[in-house]
Amino acid sequence: MKTASFAAQSGAAFQINGVAVNPAELTVGRDKDAVRVEPKVMALLSILATKSNVQVNREYLIDTIWQDGLGSDESLTRLVYQLRRAFKSFPKLENTIKTVSKSGYKLEAPVEGQIETPQPRRRGTDNIQMDRREYNLSIAVIPVTDYDDIPENRYLVDGMARDLTGLLAKTPMLSVTPHSSVIALHDQTLSIENLAETIGCRFILTGSFRRQAEQIRLRFELVDTQDSSLAWSGKYNTVLDQFFEVQHDVLLNVSTAISTNVQFPLVTADRTARPFKNEVYRIIQTTETLRYRYGKDTAQEIVRLLTEGLEIDPGNAVLQAGLAVQLSQNTVSQWEEYPNAARISAFQNIELALATAPTNAEILGAAGIVHAMFHQPKDAIGYLRRAVELDPNNAHATAVLGWQICLANDDADGLNFIEAAESRAPHHPRFGLWATYRATAHLFMLDYGSAVPACEQAILRTPQYYQPRLSLAWALLGAGDHDSAKKATEEAEKFEGAEITAKFVCEMKKWSANSPHAEQCNQVLDELLLMSS
Repeated sequence: MKTASFAAQSGAAFQINGVAVNPAELTVGRDKDAVRVEPKVMALLSILATKSNVQVNREYLIDTIWQDGLGSDESLTRLVYQLRRAFKSFPKLENTIKTVSKSGYKLEAPVEGQIETPQPRRRGTDNIQMDRREYNLSIAVIPVTDYDDIPENRYLVDGMARDLTGLLAKTPMLSVTPHSSVIALHDQTLSIENLAETIGCRFILTGSFRRQAEQIRLRFELVDTQDSSLAWSGKYNTVLDQFFEVQHDVLLNVSTAISTNVQFPLVTADRTARPFKNEVYRIIQTTETLRYRYGKDTAQEIVRLLTEGLEIDPGNAVLQAGLAVQLSQNTVSQWEEYPNAARISAFQNIELALATAPTNAEILGAAGIVHAMFHQPKDAIGYLRRAVELDPNNAHATAVLGWQICLANDDADGLNFIEAAESRAPHHPRFGLWATYRATAHLFMLDYGSAVPACEQAILRTPQYYQPRLSLAWALLGAGDHDSAKKATEEAEKFEGAEITAKFVCEMKKWSANSPHAEQCNQVLDELLLMSS
C-alpha cells in the first residue's frame, strides 16, 4: 500500500513554536521528551506547517497525504486526532490545530525552518500513469441474461457472472469491478457506454444463457467502451458438465483481447482442476446469495448447506474453506451452541482445503480469516498477505488483513487496507462488518476518539447486529462517557440478552491478548462487564 510521506523523505527538521519536529525520525520534541508519530501524521503536520496560520482545505490534505487516492474524510479525521494527541505532550503546541467548520484545518503557531512544499495528487484525465493503466485494464462482468427466464437456472446464471469476476480478479494488473457493485449499479435501460461510465471501467463483458436439460448454450461479448468496438465474442454449445471449462476459455479469450487492445501483457491465474457437480454448485451459489441478508439465521443456514455439500463432494476445497470460515465467524458471534467443536471442525476443514489447494488465493484468504477469528493474528497476517498478493481484488481478505495489522502490530497503516476495501467494494455483503473491524482496530490501538464514529457507522450498516453496539460502549467508556456507554450496552442486550456482554468481553479479551495494549484494553473491558444488566 503506497504511503505519501514527503516530509520523512526530505528529512528537513523544523520548529513549531520552539518545539523541534524531525520528519526523518518521525518525532515531535527532543531526546527523552520526543513523541513518535506514524508517517501519515507527520505528513499532515508538515503540510500544515508549510501553511502556518492559513486554512488548508480537507480535499487538499487528502489528495496530498494519500497519493494513491485511498484517503477519505474519516482517514483525515483520524490523523488530526492523533496529531492533537501527540501535541498534548507539549504545552506550547496544545490547541494550536484549529478546525475550520466543514472546510479544513489551520496550524496557529509560528514555524521556523525550511519545509518541502508538497504537491497534491492530480485529479481528472491528467492523472498519474498508473491511474491511466488501471482504467485501461478495468473490466466489469454484467449479469448474464437468462433467455429461458426460469428460476431453476438462476444459480447457474448468477454463478457464471460471479465466477468470471473472481477468475478475472486473479489476473495480475487487471482491475475488476466487484460483482456486488455491478449488481447494485446495473441498469438494463442504460447503454453499454453509459453503464461503463456509471460503474467506472473501460471494458464490459456481457453474456447470455439458454438451457435444455443438460445442454447449454452461452454467448459472450467483450465491448471496449473507449470506442464502442467489439473486442471479442464467443459462442458455446456444450453440456452442463463442461461449465467450468467454458469459464476458463472465456477467461483466456477476454484476457487476450484486453492485452491486444491496450498492448499490455496479462497472465491469467491457473484454473483449479475440479469436476463440475451441479448440486454442489447450486449450494455454493446459494450460500453466496444468503450473505447479502446476513444474520444469525442465515449464518446457521449457510453452515447447514455447506455441510450438505460436503456430504455430496467430500474433497471439495471451496466447500471446506467456506465451512471453516462460517464456523469461525459464528463462533465469534456467539451463534454456535458448541463453540469448541465448531473451532475443531473449522481448523480441520481449512487444513484439508489447504492440502488440496495450497496456492489458491480464495483458500489462503479463508485460512487467514479462520486464524484471525480464533485469535492467531501472526498466522492470519501471513495467509492474508499471500492471498492479497495473488488476488489484490479480494476486498474481504484486504479488510481482515488491515484489521489484524492494527491488532497485532499497533500499526495504524492497517486502517488503509480496511478503508481501501470499503472504497473498492461498497456493496459487498460483508461491507457492514468492515466498519466493525475498523472500529475494533481503533479500540485495540486505544484510539477512542476515532473508534466512536466508526462504531456508529457500523451500527448504521448492520442495525440488527449487537456487536457494534458493545464496541461503541467500549469506545465510550474509554473516552470517559459512562452514561452513553451504559445506554449502548442496554441496546446491545436487547438483541441477544443480558449474557451477551459477558460473552463479548470474554471474546475481546482473547483478541486483545495479542495486542501491545492488552492491559489497557482489559481495564476498559472490565468496566464494560460491570455495566451488564
